[in-house]
Amino acid sequence: MIDPLGGIPDEPAPEPEPQRIQRPLRPTTWALLIVLGVAFLAEALVGRDPAVENSVALFRLGALYAPAVRDGDIWRIGSYALLHIGWVHLLVNAYALWILAPQLEITFGSNQTLGLFCATAIAGGGASALWSAYSGSARLAAGASGGIFGLFGATVALYFRVRKGLPEPVRRGIIRAIALNLLINLAIALKAPVDNAAHLRGEPRPWHGLARALLLASALAFAAMEGAAVSRAVKPHPRTLRGPGVEAQVPSLLVPMQPGIAYLPGIVEAHLRREDRPLRIAPGEDAVHIGERTWLRRRSSEEGTESAVYEAADGNRTLVIEFACGDDVCRGAAGEEMVARIARTARPLP
Repeated sequence: MIDPLGGIPDEPAPEPEPQRIQRPLRPTTWALLIVLGVAFLAEALVGRDPAVENSVALFRLGALYAPAVRDGDIWRIGSYALLHIGWVHLLVNAYALWILAPQLEITFGSNQTLGLFCATAIAGGGASALWSAYSGSARLAAGASGGIFGLFGATVALYFRVRKGLPEPVRRGIIRAIALNLLINLAIALKAPVDNAAHLRGEPRPWHGLARALLLASALAFAAMEGAAVSRAVKPHPRTLRGPGVEAQVPSLLVPMQPGIAYLPGIVEAHLRREDRPLRIAPGEDAVHIGERTWLRRRSSEEGTESAVYEAADGNRTLVIEFACGDDVCRGAAGEEMVARIARTARPLP
C-alpha cells in the first residue's frame, strides 16, 4: 500500500528501560564470615599474639581437645569450628566459604546452608574426638574446615545433579573450582594443626523433610555449643582431679589425663597423690599456710620451666602436689594461685 501523505514513518517504539539485576541476599554467608572474624579478633585479644596462634587462647575459647571433651566439655565438638590457628588458616577458610556458600544459599536456601555447615562441623568434631580416643593421640584442633567440607560435598552433589544441562566450558570451570578448593583444604589438613577426621566426616547426603529438621536442630545445637564456649571463657569452671588416695579441684587449663595427673601439653602440668609416709617440717624450711594445712614448699626453675613441690601432713601420711609451668599464663603469682586452689580443695579419699 502507498501512503497518500507521502509516507510518514511510524514513531519508533520506546526502548525498554534497563533493569538492575537484583543480587540474591546471602545472609548465611555473611553471618558466618562476620562470626569467624569476631572469633579471630577474640583470639588475638585473649592471646595477645599478633600471629593469633596462642594455644592457651585457643583452649580457653573452645578449641577441640579430646581429653577435655571426655572430661565433660562436650560443647567443644562444635565451638572449635569458629576458631582458627593463624592468619593463613582463617583467610583460606574464609575464601572457601565465600566461594561455596552463596550458590548453595541460592539453590537450597539460607537455613539449609547454615544447618549443613553446622551439622557437618559437629559431625567432624565428633569424628575427631572419637579418632583421638581410638588412636591415643591428643592435640588442639580448630577451624571451619569440617563445615566447609560439608558445603564442598553439597556443591559436588549439586554439580552432578545439573551437569547435563551445562555447556562444556561451564562444566570445566566448575570442575577446576572444585579441584582448587579440594587441594587447598587438603593442604590445610596436612600442614596445619587441625584434624583430618573433621575434614573427612564433612560429606553430606541429599536431604528431604526429616533431614531439613535435623539441619535446623544442628544449627540450634551449634549455637548452644558456642554459647557454652563463651560462658566458659568468661567464667572458667574448675575440674576435679582424683589421684591415689586424694582428690582436689584444679584450674580449667589442667585437664585430667590419668589418675593424679592433669595437664595442657607444653603449658602447665600438675600431679596429685597421697604417700604412706609422715611429714615433718623443720624450722627454717619454706612453709606456707594454705587452707587448713601447712605446706612445705620446694621451688626450682630450669630452661624456662618453673617447678614446685608442695607437701602437707595428713595424719601419718603426706599429701603431695607437683606443679610445672612452661608459659606466662602460670608463672609467678599466677602459678602460685593455681597451686593454692589445688591445695585448698585437696581432701583425702577413703
